[in-house]
Amino acid sequence: MNRHPLKGFSALWCVGCLVAFLALPRVSVGQSELTFAFAENSPPYSFTHEEKADGLLPDLVQLVFSFIPDYTAESVVMPWPRAQYNVRLGFTDGLLTYPSKERKEYVIFSAMPLFTQDFGYLVYSADNPNKDLIETASSFADLSGLKVIVEKGSKWEENNIPDYLERVPGRDADIRMHLLMRREAGDFLVQPAENARFIARKFGYTENLKVRKVDFIPNSQIPFHVGVSREYPSSLDVINQVDQVMQSPEFQTRLNILTESYR
Repeated sequence: MNRHPLKGFSALWCVGCLVAFLALPRVSVGQSELTFAFAENSPPYSFTHEEKADGLLPDLVQLVFSFIPDYTAESVVMPWPRAQYNVRLGFTDGLLTYPSKERKEYVIFSAMPLFTQDFGYLVYSADNPNKDLIETASSFADLSGLKVIVEKGSKWEENNIPDYLERVPGRDADIRMHLLMRREAGDFLVQPAENARFIARKFGYTENLKVRKVDFIPNSQIPFHVGVSREYPSSLDVINQVDQVMQSPEFQTRLNILTESYR
């Protein structure tokens, strides 16, 4: 029996399969891509710009994975509740956020924070008649005669700004800045420096904006850790590599430069 035609057919079939495989689009050999979800309207931390994710938090994640050859990271923005829901179910792979007890149930977090959001700042106007008091206060008690502009529904402010301070509510960060700088409806905000300066630039308030670091605001440090969904097959390996990268002096230098660029 002549088997040569069958052998020839098999060889041609193998060559055809190889050509088809090589033509398939794919990431570089040895790399896996993760998708990180961020809040869609939280500048300067995360937002949409020219239909892409932008902001400090996506930039931080990109910086981390530029040091990890085995993985790449894509950033997407969406409503924050949906972002957490998608990571819980494994529809998207990761978050950069506070590692709450609830989130730890469905996310593996890095040991160290990648970023710390610092609420230990008083934000006020250079034209405020109570400027000297704000600049010398050593406690909230020293500010008891002033008005603080707060965000409606903010649990953090409810828990960390004393009740004896008169409150002026604003719906969002933009409105709060207008209440402070344009309408002079209150004397100060409690807000991270990068957030205040970003909004002030947007509305032309930078010249008169004053930002003072203080040490009497409780629970002012909010750590943000890299987190990967427990549904992701190699989540523990990813986090182990993230932890290794964050101990690198070169990475820490670039991290500080990036963070300061937003402040």
